[in-house]
Amino acid sequence: MFLLFFLLWLLLSGGVSVHTCLWGAAVSALITWFCRRVLGYEWHILLGDPRRLWAMARYFAHLLVEMLKAGLVVMRLIYVRPKSIQPKLVWFRTPLGTDRYKALLSDSITLTAGTITVLAEDGRMLVHALDAPLAEGIEDSSFQQRLERMEASQWSK
Repeated sequence: MFLLFFLLWLLLSGGVSVHTCLWGAAVSALITWFCRRVLGYEWHILLGDPRRLWAMARYFAHLLVEMLKAGLVVMRLIYVRPKSIQPKLVWFRTPLGTDRYKALLSDSITLTAGTITVLAEDGRMLVHALDAPLAEGIEDSSFQQRLERMEASQWSK
């Protein structure tokens, strides 16, 4: 976690110097301490089973591809037929058991263009879709299927 904060500091500072690195190390150490002690964050993904790390990498690659595809669909929708857009709200129940995977599903839906998770509570999600065809199959999306497999493999150990 410290390394990620330090790299972010260097990226945002715009230059590398001794002064920048010393301040970056001090601030990164302070933020890391705060996140672990006060907020209770732990980064277990980098520790443990490499298969879980590989599964997360595949999931994020799939998310990136879906984000790009959805962006193209929304661009076509807006430029080709903007007057026939029919927004839709969809409720669905997710079988995911842990809050971590539910949050990942919710964020994945929101990151894809044309959909946003409005509410997520008690295993149910309310999703707003820019157009009705974008909401089709959201109850059993590829995100949810992949997260179900990842969650099942995590608990089978």
